[in-house]
Amino acid sequence: MDAPHSQASLHTLIIDDDQLVRDFAVHTVEFGTNRKATTFESGFHAWQYVQSHPDLVDIVIADVNIPDMDGLELLERIKRTFPQKVFIVTSSDPANEQTAYQLGADAFLAKPYDVNDLLTLVQALMLTGGPPRAQKSIPLHSQNKNAPHAHPPQASDSGGDPG
Repeated sequence: MDAPHSQASLHTLIIDDDQLVRDFAVHTVEFGTNRKATTFESGFHAWQYVQSHPDLVDIVIADVNIPDMDGLELLERIKRTFPQKVFIVTSSDPANEQTAYQLGADAFLAKPYDVNDLLTLVQALMLTGGPPRAQKSIPLHSQNKNAPHAHPPQASDSGGDPG
């Protein structure tokens, strides 16, 4: 009988074709949360890894623009097959945010992001034990216009947000 994986044995997958971004994200996750991070520059190779190690991966952080299989297709495949996995989409194009949430993203992180944005988001997702959409919201205190959005925008805002 397999023993359940401890929190320390779970991996955060980081997929980005930019080596500097991957290194930055790995250092932030590993040193800021004491979790192992596994990286890929290709969406297809990340998908193969998740399929062959489904119990090891609980958080996926992927850029939209990656080779072989873009981040949105990877998101769709992972959420269809492993809906419990937390998926954070990153992109320098804010137009990808709505599409990411429609495909099941748990959070969107606009590039360029800083250490605090990534760390706050990953820690919040770890503390809730699952996707933030199951919670009312996860407070993020960054004033950065690129601050992570930890819950999908509402389809209809009756009160509206002036800012």
